Amino acid sequence: MVNFVVTISTLNMNNTSLLHCYFLSVNVEQTKDTFIASILTSILNAVFSLMTTTGNFIILYVIWKKQELHSPSFILFSLAASDLVVGVICQPFFVAYHIAEFVGDFNAYCVLRIIQSLFSYAATSVSLATLSGISIDRLLALTLHLRYNTVVTFRRTVLANFAVWIGSAALVLVNFWKITVWIFLAVAGLLLTFLVTALSTLKIFRIVRRHQRQISQQQQSVQRNTVNVLRLRKSSVTVLYVYGLILIFYLPLLVTIFMYNSTGYTTRVKIAFDCVTTVVFIGSFLNPFVYCWRMREIRRAVKNLFRMNQNEVTSLESRTMSRQ
Repeated sequence: MVNFVVTISTLNMNNTSLLHCYFLSVNVEQTKDTFIASILTSILNAVFSLMTTTGNFIILYVIWKKQELHSPSFILFSLAASDLVVGVICQPFFVAYHIAEFVGDFNAYCVLRIIQSLFSYAATSVSLATLSGISIDRLLALTLHLRYNTVVTFRRTVLANFAVWIGSAALVLVNFWKITVWIFLAVAGLLLTFLVTALSTLKIFRIVRRHQRQISQQQQSVQRNTVNVLRLRKSSVTVLYVYGLILIFYLPLLVTIFMYNSTGYTTRVKIAFDCVTTVVFIGSFLNPFVYCWRMREIRRAVKNLFRMNQNEVTSLESRTMSRQ
C-alpha cells in the first residue's frame, strides 16, 4: 500500500492532485501561503514541544514522588501522561513530517504523519476519558462516604487507566479498517464523555448546595465533613476548567473538519488544519498551569521541588566557593 502511494506521489509531487496515505488525505500543492503556514506552525510546535514536555514531566514527577498524591483520586497522572505524549511525540512528529514534505520525501511524510495523527487521536481520547473518570471519582467520593476507600482502590484506578489507554489505542487503529466507523465512534465517544462529565459535575454541585444549606444546623464534626465536600467541589470545578479548555481549543478543529467534509482537502483546509492542530497542542502546555492553580497539593509539591533544587544549587555553589 505504501509503495503504491509513493509511486503515485513521485509522479504527482509537482501538481495539485490529492493523494492518499492510508486514511489521510494529502494535498501536495505548495504555495506561498502553505509554505508560511508550515514554517510558522513548525516553529511554534518545536518551541512548545519543549515546554509541554517539561511542564507535564514535572507534574508526573511530583505525583510519582509524593506518597500522599498516590490516592485513587489523583487520576490526574493519566491526564498529564496524555499531555506528555503530545509534547514528546505529537509535536516533534508534526515538525518532522513538514520537513519531509519540504524535501519531497513522500514515503517519510506518510509514515511520520500517520504516527503523529494516531498518537494525537489517542492522547485526545485518553484526556477526555480521564476527565470523565475524575468527575465520576469525585461523585463517588461524595456519595459513598466511608465506603469510598474500599470501592475505589488504587489497584482498580490503575486498571481503569490501563483500560482507557488500551481502548484509546484500539479506537485509533480502527482508522486502518474503516474511516467512517472511526468517525462514528469518535463522535459518540466525544458526546458520551461530555455527557458523563456534565451530569457528574451537576450532581456534585447539587450535593454541595445541600450541604451548604445545612452548615448552620450541623455540629462541628459534620462541619468538617462539609469542608471536605467543598474541597471535592473545587476539584470538580478544576475538571470543568480543563474540559472547557479542551473544548475551546478543539472547537476550531471541529470547524475545520466540517470544512474538510464540505470542500475536501483543499489548500485552504490544509493551512487551517496546520493552524488548529497547533492550537490544540498548545492546550497540553497550559494544563499543568491549571493543575497548579486549582490544586493546592500539586502546587505545594511543585514549589517544594523547585525549592529543593534551588537549595541544592546554593549548597553546591557554597562548597565550590569554599574550595577556592
